[in-house]
Amino acid sequence: MCGHCTERAALAERLATPTPWGAASPDPLLLPVHLQEAGDWRQVASTVAGGGDLVLAIIALCRAACARLMQGERASLRDVLAPALHARLEHWLASLDLPDAWTWLRDEAPAPCPLPLAIARDELDAYLAGWLRVPHALAPAWDEAMLHERLPRLSAALDVLHRDAPDDDRLLLLALSSPGATSPFSAIDLWLQRRAVQAVIAHRGVAFVLPLLERWRSGTLLAAVLRGDLDAPALQVLHAALAQRPDDGTEGTRDLRIAVEQALPR
Repeated sequence: MCGHCTERAALAERLATPTPWGAASPDPLLLPVHLQEAGDWRQVASTVAGGGDLVLAIIALCRAACARLMQGERASLRDVLAPALHARLEHWLASLDLPDAWTWLRDEAPAPCPLPLAIARDELDAYLAGWLRVPHALAPAWDEAMLHERLPRLSAALDVLHRDAPDDDRLLLLALSSPGATSPFSAIDLWLQRRAVQAVIAHRGVAFVLPLLERWRSGTLLAAVLRGDLDAPALQVLHAALAQRPDDGTEGTRDLRIAVEQALPR
């Protein structure tokens, strides 16, 4: 099972059960995606057992950093994660050789304000070249361990661009660059792509998506609809565009059509 399968199953489960993300106990196999998407991510993270997967703690770390960067929150993960899992996360963070610009991720100290855009851009450039291989670069390819190690920095860098440079073309490149079959079970690279799509739509509007509709991965748009990112006029526009698009028969396309129809005002 790869990340694409995990994401597709989690989104389909959410579509079939129209309750807030994390309101019901999710399938443990789908918990990474639920934690990524849940509005009340702290509630989902608090259900992870002390011996739970370290990857879930890393995702929670990214959600906490996002709350600090985007909403100015200062909640500590000590109050969210089970003590044993928090200790595992702390040990993992201590093993990382974090550059000075990212050490605030380790100790939950206030993030520099502003975070240098150049550093955030460099971080995303390294991800594009090393994991997504975009553009076709000579940079060494990342393995899955490197992807998870760099995730907290990548997640924060994405937030910085979303907040401070929403017109940066890197966001569009991330939104349109789909990971291949090597996407890990945790689907964290697909999560970064979904968030890039969220940033593009928030800044440029859904009308920007329509001329390139065939280039947007349906899962990213489905997540946007399920999150409630689109208002009624945007949903109407997307619904009309999908009606004119041939159905390619894939589950993702079918689920997107259903989600848009369900979200339309009655």
